[in-house]
Amino acid sequence: MRGRSLLSGIMIVLFCISSGLSLFAQVDETPLAQQYVEGALKAIYDGRWQDAEALLEQGSDFASASSDLSYLIALVRFQLVRPVGSVLEALRQAQMTDRWQRYNAQSASLLEAQALMVMRQFEQAKQILQGLFPSADVLYFQCKILALQNIQGQFTRLISQAVNTYPLDPRFPALYFGYMKNKVPGTQDQPLVSLLLSRLPALQKTDPNLPVLAIPFIQDLSERRRIFESYRALGNDIFPLLAMGLELGALDETSAINELVIHQTIPIELIRQVWAQLRTDGSHTYFAKKFAAFSGRITEDSDGDGVSEVVVEYQNGLIQTYRYDANQDKIDEILVIFEQGLPKVGTIAPYEGSLEAQVFWDVYPLVEQCITGAVTYIPVPARFSYAPFKLTALVGTYPEVPLLFPERETLLPRLTERTLVSFAAKVIRPGKLAKGSIETIELKNGLPLRSVETLQGRTISILEFSLGQPSVQHVDMDLDGRMETVRRFRIGTVRLDPVEALEYQQWYDSIESDWDGDGIFEYREIIR
Repeated sequence: MRGRSLLSGIMIVLFCISSGLSLFAQVDETPLAQQYVEGALKAIYDGRWQDAEALLEQGSDFASASSDLSYLIALVRFQLVRPVGSVLEALRQAQMTDRWQRYNAQSASLLEAQALMVMRQFEQAKQILQGLFPSADVLYFQCKILALQNIQGQFTRLISQAVNTYPLDPRFPALYFGYMKNKVPGTQDQPLVSLLLSRLPALQKTDPNLPVLAIPFIQDLSERRRIFESYRALGNDIFPLLAMGLELGALDETSAINELVIHQTIPIELIRQVWAQLRTDGSHTYFAKKFAAFSGRITEDSDGDGVSEVVVEYQNGLIQTYRYDANQDKIDEILVIFEQGLPKVGTIAPYEGSLEAQVFWDVYPLVEQCITGAVTYIPVPARFSYAPFKLTALVGTYPEVPLLFPERETLLPRLTERTLVSFAAKVIRPGKLAKGSIETIELKNGLPLRSVETLQGRTISILEFSLGQPSVQHVDMDLDGRMETVRRFRIGTVRLDPVEALEYQQWYDSIESDWDGDGIFEYREIIR
């Protein structure tokens, strides 16, 4: 009886312990996650976005307990222009967790749509927005997508609907004025412009920038100048409006040039707009002088979506780096390092069938060598060019304006294995006969002539080609310094194809070896 009672007691104790462990494992981590959320929000309200990011990354272990935390991680990354893929990853985590307190799934979907819009994935963004509850935010982004797609008629109709549904929201007039300033108005635009101009006095209380955006739509020149001067007198930043100020006669040319060049990041579009407004040779000379020693960044937004695809770094008037982000995901497809103002090394990410590669230029655009993975291609001197851009005068003509700008080619050249082999004089790659060996293949007109494989400076294989096809290979199989083995290749095993010819290892027809060096082959094998 006592033994049975003792056993029961032990079982009860073990049950309590296991229950306690189970309860401990199921502790609700939501309050801990919310502490990070509240701390990050305080940093955001104070404008300390990087501090918020650091705090949220510390709390990311609790992402499975709070969708708010993952949503804020995505929001902060989006604000700080981190890779868009990392924004979408955090949003997926928030949606998968589906435990909301401060925010909701619609907030996450709206941010996801914005991220997709940055990468110009408009159809996906449209689908997300169509599935959301109607709101001013949803309608605004639907209008913005039409503007980015340059679908003018639908854009005007949807904006007309928006300003009637949300008459006090200044985002819709701002979007309309920004998109239509360089467009030819349609039949629906005149009444819409009249309506928006009549609402300016009320809407500018919410958005003081709105009257300036409306200037191109105001007929009275004196009124346009008055709006600009009033805006400037209030201490507002006129940097984006320098060309407009010159056109209105509200800025003198020297002041506009000085205001332009002091900024560390300048859009190329604004530079060219200001240059086009300069009327005197003296101003052109002054402009060239100020930019001759420019240090900072010049950006290019070729599609006008507000996101720069190209960023060029300058130091004392010389280009230091060129970055091109083709799909606007904040990860460069092309990064070029310059030396003495000329391209020297390019890092190329895979795009549109192009290989991931490092390109080394001799004198741009002539390539000295190209490395893809573990393979190095050395082209015939002055034979192979790779030019993702051409260097042209920033504005005007060179050397009138000595600052150069890389103008991206409309169709980017592709780096493929076939192209690299076709222009190569040598291909250097890891050998296949011994660990750590190096194979050097000599080519002419894209066809291999000879292959030499070395190991720690010692030759272990020599392969001769005939008309681009492998013929005879002498191999040091036992690495004793003597090439005792001969491989012979069957004629016509490969076509005269530069890429296929380099895959010769599997095609030999016979192999024979003289292991003791007496001139007699002790081993012979015919491959059928």
